[in-house]
Amino acid sequence: MGVKIRQKDGAWWVFINHRGRRKAKRIGVGEPGKRAAKGVAEKIQAKLALGDVGILDDANGKVAPTFAEVAAQWERVKAPEWKKGTVDNYAGIITRHLIPAFGGKPIANITVKDVEPWWTGVRTDGYSRTRLTSMRSILLGIFQRALDDDLVTKNPAERIKGRLGKQDAEIQQIAYLTQEHLNAALAASERVCPGHYPLHLVMATAGLRLGEALALRVGDLDAPALQIHVRRAYRKGHVSSPKNGRVRVVDVGGTTMQALVKVREIRQAEAAVRGTEARWLFPSPTGDKPLSDFAVRRALKKALKAASLPGVKNHTLRHTYASLELQAGVPLLTVSRQLGHAGISTTADIYGHLGPQSNRVAAEAMEAILTGNPTQPPRNLTA
Repeated sequence: MGVKIRQKDGAWWVFINHRGRRKAKRIGVGEPGKRAAKGVAEKIQAKLALGDVGILDDANGKVAPTFAEVAAQWERVKAPEWKKGTVDNYAGIITRHLIPAFGGKPIANITVKDVEPWWTGVRTDGYSRTRLTSMRSILLGIFQRALDDDLVTKNPAERIKGRLGKQDAEIQQIAYLTQEHLNAALAASERVCPGHYPLHLVMATAGLRLGEALALRVGDLDAPALQIHVRRAYRKGHVSSPKNGRVRVVDVGGTTMQALVKVREIRQAEAAVRGTEARWLFPSPTGDKPLSDFAVRRALKKALKAASLPGVKNHTLRHTYASLELQAGVPLLTVSRQLGHAGISTTADIYGHLGPQSNRVAAEAMEAILTGNPTQPPRNLTA
């Protein structure tokens, strides 16, 4: 609240925000314009302190919009840029976290003193860093829209940039299946839910995300080259681009491709009977969209129970792929590309510790430097 000056479009302006009523007035350019704006601001501030609100009369008594109204405008403008999952996620954050805190307040009246206590509270509520980052980004975006529309004179959320705080929860290492357990899980899948076995197989042996596997089409298989083209993902009932928006080609083994080709032949035969063209490799019962992720999770749970491996999640198959590949000596960069990570640093952060004797190699290299024996072989410390 109050009277402030700010430079906009090369000129100095006076912005008035008094009890929910607002007005902006252009004063001038350059240093003279700045000095004049300061003088005007001081005079207006003095009048408002005495109860003289005449300067606001030609603002038609317009009341500043509420935070909820600006948030709704921001969503409408930004939504076309987002995937459906992001739209749903952001809408949930606005509804559950931002509207209860700021929704009914005129956005011009919300200050740092309102934002900081709210931010302190949510940081102590146990939310993940990803969730907190989304909350903060959305709040910054909403206030930035208000700033661009001259509804506020500064963004009160700027103060909480870079302040996620420490997480007290213990960081857990990723869980993955051993080679023995993976074979047992796939054998059980083929036995108790054969219709879902090819899907479980491609997730475990190609590292595909569940949504990417569900969105495979018959034309995505290059059987002679033993390659799968990952062009899309299916999540929450909507088809979109893969995570990070990157299309990629994944190499697979002969066993996996053979299973997928059999599925493709079945889909083509079914389509021929209907007089249509085969589309989805793993279609829903109606055939017009991919199979639901719920059905796949339920089938995997059944298979894992049969293999005496309860508690394993579908994403564990992707972790298993990456972990076993790295332990087999496959280069980190290759695994990163197969997984479709945004960069090799992501793969290294999650799986880097699984490289074959990576830490031991580094230790022995330093030992060779200290002993002056560069040909010294690694020692067997367990002998």
